[in-house]
Amino acid sequence: METPKRFLRDEAAIWTSPVRKSAYSSRAVKKYLIPFAAITGTLIATDKFTSRGLPNSSDQLIWSGRASQMGAWYSTAGLSGAALLYGQFSGNTHMRETGILALEALGHAQVVTFAVKQITNRRRPADGDDNIGFWKGGNAFPSGHAASAFAVATVFAYEYRQHVAVPIAAYSLASLVSISRVGARRHWMSDIFAGGSMGFMMGRMVYRRHHNPNLPGVKVTSNWKTLAKPDIGFAPGGASLNWRF
Repeated sequence: METPKRFLRDEAAIWTSPVRKSAYSSRAVKKYLIPFAAITGTLIATDKFTSRGLPNSSDQLIWSGRASQMGAWYSTAGLSGAALLYGQFSGNTHMRETGILALEALGHAQVVTFAVKQITNRRRPADGDDNIGFWKGGNAFPSGHAASAFAVATVFAYEYRQHVAVPIAAYSLASLVSISRVGARRHWMSDIFAGGSMGFMMGRMVYRRHHNPNLPGVKVTSNWKTLAKPDIGFAPGGASLNWRF
């Protein structure tokens, strides 16, 4: 089957990108790498302050935990699979492609975040604020829920760009899932930002590589200026999310 083969090809491209010169073009470094590193570093430095600024009540933990399950791999896989099956049996080629690409993006997000978790070994907030550092035997960084939610949301947002409500709803739900992981004390704010960014990049990569240009959706261009992009900002006092269309 072509889909498993191209998934493996995409995985190879992901893991070899750090050694490819094209990945470090001046534009890519300035637009993505530097801001990502700067924001992630700032959030790591303020994670303890942000975590302690929350009420951390029992109600917060319960409801945040429930909301965050929308971003679990089985929830996002179920949504993507439902889109695939609906498209398959209804003859809706566009929906079928959306489901397939969403599943592929979700798969890449899971693989990448799992690997990075094993490397960073960061403890979770529930383990205590004094365990905020890395290489302490944990698996907090980055957030797999945030990565999964944004990977699937990005595919849906790009595929149905012509319906403004779709990208807004998709990114809003992904943001809700991500923030709820902080409220549930399962992740630090920096975990969320890193995971969400990775998920967004996985979704964008899969769409860019495999979207059928004959179907509706964002028209892929070399500079990607036409793509709807979420601008996410975090601060000790809260978070903000805006879209550029």
